[in-house]
Amino acid sequence: MPITTLRPITTLRLHDFDAVLVRLPAPLADRVQRLRACATRAYGCTCCRVARRALRLCFEAQETGRGRLAEDLLAEAEYYVAIGTHQASCPQLPPPPRKRVDTSLSQGEVKRWANHSGPLVAATDASWKRGTGGLGYVVSDGRWGMRGWRPGNQDPTGKRKVLISELRAVSLVLERVGDGRTLLLVDSLSALRFLWAWQRGDVSCMPEGYDLRPRRYGPPTLVRLAERVSTWPSLRMEHVKAHSGHPLNETADSLASMARRRTDGELVPAGRAEGLVETFLRAWHDDQSHADQSHTPRHNGQGHTAQSRDRQGDNALAA
Repeated sequence: MPITTLRPITTLRLHDFDAVLVRLPAPLADRVQRLRACATRAYGCTCCRVARRALRLCFEAQETGRGRLAEDLLAEAEYYVAIGTHQASCPQLPPPPRKRVDTSLSQGEVKRWANHSGPLVAATDASWKRGTGGLGYVVSDGRWGMRGWRPGNQDPTGKRKVLISELRAVSLVLERVGDGRTLLLVDSLSALRFLWAWQRGDVSCMPEGYDLRPRRYGPPTLVRLAERVSTWPSLRMEHVKAHSGHPLNETADSLASMARRRTDGELVPAGRAEGLVETFLRAWHDDQSHADQSHTPRHNGQGHTAQSRDRQGDNALAA
């Protein structure tokens, strides 16, 4: 289609636009390409209709050898697009800026139980919804943490994102606790099967699809976690039933959900996490005090223990 027959107001068909584009000098073509949506799709936008008129005259000037005029007309079209008031749905408008994703690690400590004398008990959990993950943990001495994350275009996680999120939450707490004499409560049996396998020395066992290539910061998270667990034979890892009212598990679950929602842009008050941790920890310590007074076993995990885990079998890793 000859340039001179292009209508001044209506949008151009894509192949017509491309046919014009290949006949323009490279510097001019690069600038025209940035107005592609204005020229071919922004039919209802008055601002872009004015710009298209200047663009059409630019094409005609270039075809008749008036290069300087063509540049001036293109500059006019660019001006209208830049300063004009576009229709709200105009495709030429730049996409709205993405909300800042807060994936930072938030950690704190409730000082009230910092000097608690009993064995450390920690609980972890993960939350995953619509492409956004959250990790949470709490320790009986008052330490807690949460982190949100959103996979990028080259996500190394693989298909089992929920499982890997559970394991990342474990890595998060063990990096902070740094003590192999901890009782770790996890509500995911799939995650526990990998943790038990690693503790037995099978550190090569990894979730299907997990990318083992080194990251910018060093070995992948699960590789580091496997190595750490394999060197801590005294670390006890037990199953706790999810959403059963266990105070530590409920705390970790709430922190993970909070981290995920924060990553999705929801405003989470700064003091909400610590207040939540303090409330649940008080309930857990009260339970322990009552158990001590009545000489009944403490309510830690009461799920799958070290004695029952070997009966799961190595084949369970494929579950």
